[in-house]
Amino acid sequence: MKIDIYAFSSKGVALCDRLIDSIDLDTATAYAPERYIKNSKHVKLREHDLYKSTKTSFENCDAIIFIGAIGIAVRAIAPYIKSKEHDPAVICIDERGQNVIPILSGHIGGANRLALKIAEIIGANPVITTATDINDRFAVDEWATLRGIHIMSLEKAREISASILEGEKIGFYSEFDIKGEVPNEFSTNAERIGICLSLDESKKPFEITLNLIPKILSVGVGCRRYTDFAKIYDAIKEVLTKNKLSCFGIKSINSIDLKKDEDGIIKTAEIFKVPFNTYSKEDLNKIEGRFTESAFVKETVGVDTVSERAAVQDSNSKNLIIKKTIVNSVTVAVAIDEYDIDFGNLL
Repeated sequence: MKIDIYAFSSKGVALCDRLIDSIDLDTATAYAPERYIKNSKHVKLREHDLYKSTKTSFENCDAIIFIGAIGIAVRAIAPYIKSKEHDPAVICIDERGQNVIPILSGHIGGANRLALKIAEIIGANPVITTATDINDRFAVDEWATLRGIHIMSLEKAREISASILEGEKIGFYSEFDIKGEVPNEFSTNAERIGICLSLDESKKPFEITLNLIPKILSVGVGCRRYTDFAKIYDAIKEVLTKNKLSCFGIKSINSIDLKKDEDGIIKTAEIFKVPFNTYSKEDLNKIEGRFTESAFVKETVGVDTVSERAAVQDSNSKNLIIKKTIVNSVTVAVAIDEYDIDFGNLL
């Protein structure tokens, strides 16, 4: 987690040093005006005005911590707030370290969790204001984010939370095994509103359905040199759509290392916001299983099939669910992770 910290006084700088020493914030950088940093161990000079610095932090950080008055923090972040889905976590701490207040992106950005962690370490009071937290209720957006699950509609997530707070039971449908107990807020008899955990984003078991998509699909890709990214992107999307698998379920794009500089695949992975992994022919040939062999591919790159073996290589189950499929000269294969639903200590 990349964190920027801003302080505005000598006491604030001292608290910065204490935070960075006490918390595992190896990617945290603290800034303050020059007059306060002379005796600081960690705090750097803030070279630009606060608004410009905050803009940079918004664009590059997972969290921003302000040590000072909450009004300063609110004014600094106001021009850059976009949405719950994109905003970083923002926390304000008073300079004496008495209160830790998450003020933006409490659930999805993790501000609430980070605030609780900081408060425990420095002995402060965490001021949590989100309704599900203060009422000790299940927060679907926080849970999904922690589990790496894509939320198809933040609006419906808010409806789920509102219904829970009003005491309504929430429906729960899952195509995956469930580990342990489910939250008390769920009921198998509910029909009006509920959560659907499936790779098929079109499935609507409730009148109001919040679709949650786990990222468990490893996509293998093979293509000719210099293939346009649009062809690769469209091929992947077509294959998944035909098999009722959401593109939001993709966890990685995979290929042979001969393609590590293939711009079309690199850009496709960037669009899907997933890593692009490449493997040597030696590693791919070690994979056991029944694959669609191609003598031409074997002679060309030294592997009988790139897409299938690359997809399986990044899957924890080695379960190939879509064999090599060719779309406009792009080969696509898909493997799926072994996966179950875990509510853990959120109950």
